[in-house]
Amino acid sequence: MPDSGRDLRTGFHTALDDLDDRFVTAGLRVAEALPRLSEAFLLGDVTIIEQAEYMAWEVASECERIEDDGFVLLAREAPVASDLRRLVALLRMTVDVSRSASLLRHACLTLRQFDPRFLDPPLRAQLEELSRVATEVFVAGLDAWRRRDALAVTDVDRADDAVDELQRLLMGQASEVDDPGTELLVLGLLARYYERIADHGVEVARDATFVATGQRVAVGRERLPPFAGMDPQDRPGGRGPDDLDAGGES
Repeated sequence: MPDSGRDLRTGFHTALDDLDDRFVTAGLRVAEALPRLSEAFLLGDVTIIEQAEYMAWEVASECERIEDDGFVLLAREAPVASDLRRLVALLRMTVDVSRSASLLRHACLTLRQFDPRFLDPPLRAQLEELSRVATEVFVAGLDAWRRRDALAVTDVDRADDAVDELQRLLMGQASEVDDPGTELLVLGLLARYYERIADHGVEVARDATFVATGQRVAVGRERLPPFAGMDPQDRPGGRGPDDLDAGGES
């Protein structure tokens, strides 16, 4: 007699692999669009707005389908252990990929408000560097998932720190412009969009570690002790991180 239980598990893993493949394809769509659309954006090419909108719509639609199919698989098969971690991670990461596509779309839409070709050279160089490094972080996060690299999150998170620093530098330079006006506002939005794209890349790498080890590693602000960088008198109760770690109460 055929082993119906084994056949069911084989069917489940086939369906899970298919969800994984579809997720990676959606992620690669964003990874491919990031450098191409960012470069065209810096050239002031308004024709990319339509391309960005279509890309974001396609990615969001596919991520929604992956999420729907994933919840059905979760409800019907009740996976456990590593299979459950993998499925939960896929459901989480569809949000990271979909939002990254939307953020890139929003970046391209700013071409309706200003022309980056006329930015001061230092600002333009900072923006170009920010988009490049943010793209690298997102791609590195996706690669970590594809390889199931449990250790990659450390390097991806460190690269994300560089994105945060570039964001601060860009906004610092933009604030020194004599008459920034709309330019400062748009640069602030662009800096935020690319910073968030990089954050989503970190989250994907974090889920790769989660699937491989079952551990949720601390990244970004989670690595910092409570109220780090804040003057002691400004901390709640006037306590520093050491006081909080000691468990004392005010």
